[in-house]
Amino acid sequence: MRRTTEITPLKILYFSPHPHINMAAPSGPGTHIREVISALEKEGHDVIKLIAGGEKLERAERITFKKHSWKKAVPSIVWETLRDASMIRSDLRMEKQLLKAIDQHKPDVVYERSCYGMLAGLRACRKTGLRYIVEMNAPYPEEKIKMQGSSLLNFLGNRNEKMQVRGAHRVIVVSSAMKNYLISKTEAEKSKIIVIPNAVNLENLPTETKNITELRDKLQLEEANSVIGFVGSIFPYHGVDRMIDAFALIARDFPRVRMLIVGDGEVLPQLKRQANDLLLNDKITFTGNVPHSEVYHYIALMNITVMARSNWYGSPVKIFEYGAMQKVIVAPNVIPVRDVMTHGIDGLLIEDSTEALEKAIRLILNNPQDASKMAQTFHEKIIAQFTWRSVAKQILNACE
Repeated sequence: MRRTTEITPLKILYFSPHPHINMAAPSGPGTHIREVISALEKEGHDVIKLIAGGEKLERAERITFKKHSWKKAVPSIVWETLRDASMIRSDLRMEKQLLKAIDQHKPDVVYERSCYGMLAGLRACRKTGLRYIVEMNAPYPEEKIKMQGSSLLNFLGNRNEKMQVRGAHRVIVVSSAMKNYLISKTEAEKSKIIVIPNAVNLENLPTETKNITELRDKLQLEEANSVIGFVGSIFPYHGVDRMIDAFALIARDFPRVRMLIVGDGEVLPQLKRQANDLLLNDKITFTGNVPHSEVYHYIALMNITVMARSNWYGSPVKIFEYGAMQKVIVAPNVIPVRDVMTHGIDGLLIEDSTEALEKAIRLILNNPQDASKMAQTFHEKIIAQFTWRSVAKQILNACE
């Protein structure tokens, strides 16, 4: 296998077997795929893409949320078993496609963004003798049960996860929590599991202030306002309702403070009702979906950026976006965040409660100089350590 130190670039086959993750989507997975591939190419390497969910999306700038009421008529365990059976068939189809791509392109290595229960990448690499690097972003069997429900084929998810980890040359994870989980569950060697947190593309940051000024006027925000903000898809587990509760208490003592919620999701109508019930309609702005290319303009309007809650294993892209824009951050005190941020130095890390969130925001409002210093410190850390080019270099090292 060619080493990254040689003049001849590596030929990397990037494989994403998930049938519903589109490379062009503005979702977290879509963004991650695009940025990693782009960064690998900028490092001078040839990337062949095999993306089961597709590389193009007609309206990649927007995410829509649809509920299918007919699914409620089917018992959950039956529905999930059928989904798992479909996953097995998809896995077999993807193995054939991957073997065909390997035969056609003759890659040096297969890099897979893995998903629940699928072993096409591992089987194809065993058959062809190719080096297999697998990226595992979540505890897939546990996540699947929590998010979707149990299946009669749950055992396959656990078995396949163990086989992937043990069979891979290297396993890339986004947090030390995920690494510890996989070591405990699969008894894999510690040295083969590499922690590479998420990152940000500094080239996407806005350079002109005109659009930001126009946006401020459009949203009726004054420069004298202190704006507490959130950006992202809005689901119950993101804790935006907790942000609103904390803001209701803060607004009593800080009349010029405003809140800006950017994004859409299944609980957005509920959050709007919450704001109305708390008589905060004139102080909280909900933008709904915005084009992904404009997200940083909205962050630019914020003084305090918040991620109220996160899971125990994922590396939240939000904190890197906030930090790249030199915004002070309030984030959850979980292992993936502690992997990249130090409490009181890079931002404020809090426990999962409304009281802790309120206290942190008040502390920032009352100590703007300290807040500015934390924002600048984390910004400098991002530039030095947490760009997608840095991620690509670490992945290339793992390919050796």
